[in-house]
Amino acid sequence: MAVASLAWRPAAAEPWMAPGDVTLRHDLQLLSDAGLFSGPSLSWPIGWSLVARELSALQFNTLTPAQRAAAARLRQRVLRESRTDDLRYSAELAGAVDPMPLRTFEDTPREEGEATVTADWLGQRFAVKLQATVVADPDDDQTFRPDGTYVAANLGNWMISAGWLDRWWGPAWQGSLILSNNARPLPSIGLDRNEALPIDLPVLRWLGPWRFSTFMGQFESDRDYAQALLFGMRGEIRPHPTLQIAVSRTAQWCGDGRPCDLGTFWDLLVGNDNDQDPSEQPGNQLAGFDVRWSWPGARVPLAAYAQAIGEDEAGFMPSKYLGVFGVETWGMLGDGTWRAHVEYADTACDFLNSSPQFGCAYTNTIYTTGYRYRGRVLGHSMDADGESFGVGALYVDAKARRWEALARRVELNREGVAPGHSLADVPAQVHDLSVTHDRTYGWGKLTVSLGYASVDADAPVLVEDGMRGWLTWRREFR
Repeated sequence: MAVASLAWRPAAAEPWMAPGDVTLRHDLQLLSDAGLFSGPSLSWPIGWSLVARELSALQFNTLTPAQRAAAARLRQRVLRESRTDDLRYSAELAGAVDPMPLRTFEDTPREEGEATVTADWLGQRFAVKLQATVVADPDDDQTFRPDGTYVAANLGNWMISAGWLDRWWGPAWQGSLILSNNARPLPSIGLDRNEALPIDLPVLRWLGPWRFSTFMGQFESDRDYAQALLFGMRGEIRPHPTLQIAVSRTAQWCGDGRPCDLGTFWDLLVGNDNDQDPSEQPGNQLAGFDVRWSWPGARVPLAAYAQAIGEDEAGFMPSKYLGVFGVETWGMLGDGTWRAHVEYADTACDFLNSSPQFGCAYTNTIYTTGYRYRGRVLGHSMDADGESFGVGALYVDAKARRWEALARRVELNREGVAPGHSLADVPAQVHDLSVTHDRTYGWGKLTVSLGYASVDADAPVLVEDGMRGWLTWRREFR
């Protein structure tokens, strides 16, 4: 089947590329930086229909060897995901020793033992995925987890969904300040634009390809205001092939004992909250922007990215920013491709000031449980008042086998005053190194990772000192 025949399908066997697959992201970004993928790529999940459309326009004989390798892997994935009216099954087993709670973009085991079974189906307009995971000795007392389950319907160029979907909003590799895969996904209803087509109006055409996502999710009942809601929306544009810009906003609101009417939601939407009595304020909001700028034609290709998320509001604009900065480069080595990045993150409010505000991020005077779900923060995995500096590199060979290394220095809860911190009640310093390798056999995909962390703290913290490791096996059945 030719790739061109896939371009106009309403969706793939799964409508989206979920966050967590590092090789997939590397390949997509390599084509994106070369101008061969025109859509914005900073918000996950990303629709497979958009990828199929872009691949169908490629002239493979004009690509560099690195681009051909990335495009071939993506095309193979599109072909595998493109079968409609076909029920597909998969199984996954994972075992870990001291799972690392400082999660990155990669989907890694959360608990010491996990077993997952999945069934998904795609029709001409609807998609259904049923996923069940059973875990051993869970930190949140949830032995059974439906994470990844959803139903979705295609409405023109929009997809409406309901279920437990992971989202990653931002350009960084080691963490997102506003929404990442650190916490388990909330049950939610969402609306996402499938394909990033430009607006066909002269006054707006300069925005380039654009995407938009919004959702409403529900928190758990075991918190200060039971079953509070989480609203999120994100817009993303690409006004130039080298430039991507996105704006994001999330808000905790409603819940038992809190106002939940449309007037409250309107106040939340327009930012009418800080001048109200605390008992009447609509919710706890975060908002900000991220940007990625690339120089693919340089002798050494380079990209720089940044994310700034405000924990408060001043003059109807975000304030008290948290920040992430990073640079990355990529290229070809032998018959494979590589990528390396350096990344810095700070989750103290007003992080650029010489005296940042501690005890501010990911917390609220109303929603005292904080910006967390089932014990884990929804934003950056190091939680509030953290500082991280990391260097990472990966290599993917012609057979899609991946080798990856990551070294980080992380300071947790620097002043020991962050309320409800999910990892450390006291200041802690972590030096961490990990190496990961995966490859696919006829009997499934195997991923193995080994790591070592040196932890310096005056009291026990959730990050374990010493060696750790994990192993996953995954196989699809048809």
